[in-house]
Amino acid sequence: MQIAGEIRRQIAIGRLKEQEILPSERSLSEQYDVSRMTARRALEALETEGLVYSADRRGRFVSPQRLKYNVSNMVSFVSTAQTNDVDLRIEVVETAATVADRRLAELFELPKGSPIIAYTRLFYTGDHPIFIETEYLPADRFPDFLQHDLCQSTTQILEKYYDASASTGDIMIRMRGVQTDEAQLLSISASHTVIELEQVIRDAARVPFCFGRQVWRGEMAEFSAHAIVSPQSFDKE
Repeated sequence: MQIAGEIRRQIAIGRLKEQEILPSERSLSEQYDVSRMTARRALEALETEGLVYSADRRGRFVSPQRLKYNVSNMVSFVSTAQTNDVDLRIEVVETAATVADRRLAELFELPKGSPIIAYTRLFYTGDHPIFIETEYLPADRFPDFLQHDLCQSTTQILEKYYDASASTGDIMIRMRGVQTDEAQLLSISASHTVIELEQVIRDAARVPFCFGRQVWRGEMAEFSAHAIVSPQSFDKE
């Protein structure tokens, strides 16, 4: 607790800066005259809090500041981040023309086998990967969508070229183990857990037109939401 507390304090006052490497387990054990296991537990505690992250065999580093994502706000995360001067970079990993399986057909309320557009992007802050996003769109509604520059807000592309604006969305957030391909893209070990966010976006007529899945590094995500509580939801005395 003492070791973790001291490192936590140094991060808080800026003595240890974002992306700076932390002392090794051996260095900490020698500095504090404790076992390497004790030093490891201190670093693991900080990693659990999201203050530091592991980078394979290169050691542990101070995490960048968490990105705040208000899931109640249907405005593009990319647009909001750029408005707030977040250093956000997007890399297109894959694009594909495919067909709707049973789940996508149900989500889009379309027949199974309907043509679907899919694309996967990797988001960075600086050189630090933060989340993977895969989105699916009905191909008939968005012809030639993949011809646009996807290294920008796709929400703005949908609004500008296809008159498709988000009105409501169903969102689910869960923690799960990372998959091998995800771990490689996010530069984390296969033992990490990630935060998965899925959402179905509907237009003003409540027609679903986009299904997205985001897989976040746990130390990078800070989600918030605005809740409306009805008085009728409380039990009456």
